[in-house]
Amino acid sequence: MKFSVACNFDYALLDGLAPYPVYEIYGKLTSDYFGGGRPSFYLPEVGREALARYVAETRKRGIGFNYLLNASSMSNMEFTSEGQKKMNELLDWLDGINVDSVTVSNLFFLKLIKRRYPGLKVRISSHRYTDNPRKIRFWKDAGADYIVVSEVNIHREFRVLEEMRKAAGDDVELQLIVNNWCRQDCAIAGNHAVGLSAASQKRSRGFPLDFCSLYCNYIRLTDPVNYLRANWIRPEDIKIYEDMGYENFKIVERNTPTAILLERVKAYHDRRYDGNLMDIIQNYAYPFHKFTEREKDAFSKRRMFKYFMKPKAVNLVKFMKVVKFGEKGNVLFPLIGENPVHIDNRKLDGFIDHFKKHGCQNRDCESCRYCHKQAEKAVSIDPKWKKEMLDIYENLQEEIYGGGFWEGYTDTAMKLLANRDNARDEFQEDFENFRHALRAMP
Repeated sequence: MKFSVACNFDYALLDGLAPYPVYEIYGKLTSDYFGGGRPSFYLPEVGREALARYVAETRKRGIGFNYLLNASSMSNMEFTSEGQKKMNELLDWLDGINVDSVTVSNLFFLKLIKRRYPGLKVRISSHRYTDNPRKIRFWKDAGADYIVVSEVNIHREFRVLEEMRKAAGDDVELQLIVNNWCRQDCAIAGNHAVGLSAASQKRSRGFPLDFCSLYCNYIRLTDPVNYLRANWIRPEDIKIYEDMGYENFKIVERNTPTAILLERVKAYHDRRYDGNLMDIIQNYAYPFHKFTEREKDAFSKRRMFKYFMKPKAVNLVKFMKVVKFGEKGNVLFPLIGENPVHIDNRKLDGFIDHFKKHGCQNRDCESCRYCHKQAEKAVSIDPKWKKEMLDIYENLQEEIYGGGFWEGYTDTAMKLLANRDNARDEFQEDFENFRHALRAMP
């Protein structure tokens, strides 16, 4: 067993990882020319000097650093003279600060790096959705050193995983993300990856609305089986994958407070977690009491104003609905109190056994309904919170689909005047929610 762990650029994280078999951490600049697999507002703020110092410290401790150059789309800028200049400059810098490896979602980048920077190892991102032996052989033949197995659809297809491991042989190492909670066989995963890429590129001018995540979280609430159909691996089930020859496990996410990241590493190292499975798989709703002062900045007023206050890109009157969603859903704000969604990990003991005999790729979930029955036993959601959240989701989605989210301020004012009483009451409610949310932020 060895771990690749998300980097939040906290030096205390390195101290906490010392007892565990962590061979690398992974991260990137908050934004760069090419972007990556997470939006900038979601990431720790770090510039080049700070990143270089952190890489030096990891190497002192015998830990490698993997830089993420894993944007799924760069608008073909990589094939321009300017893009080539930017790429060479970035890779020169990464090579110079002794980064060990680079993760890419792009065949061209793989070939470019292997040819021009032979000292750098290259990993294929999970956003390439490598999910069968043929894709393994493609990347292996193209020169990849590591491949991150698809994050959305393959972790419970044991026959396929066995054949993928055989195809990899000793030439390329396969890595499994253990605590990603994307919905199984997500039909919009590719769209999501492209949207996330744009949201971490310096030249992006769009509003960083993570629509795919918004929609998927809505689906989870309306049909809680999606909490279990996700592609996570329980700590208790790690041995099944080890027995197939998998030993490289990746732990997410990069916006996670250090105390929680260390709890996740410990759980997978110990191969057991007693409690709410959401604690180790959810990529937000982190308990406020586990934040350090430094980590609170990621959920601060300053960060919100920096990334979301874009009056030319979005109607800020309508943006209050996003703030309301972020507060009630604990997405833009830390979690105060208990998580309203609870997955009893002990009630999932034996859950994986079904999949040793039955894969999902050739079955319709609605005909099988195994996960539905398990969800009824293991998943509980606070009913009051659920109703409030569904109302918020539906209201926000109505603004998005109807175009109100981007309408001109003059148009909004005219609507307020035309329907004064109802519009005024709605506006006042949203504004009060906005003020309350801001007061609650660090």
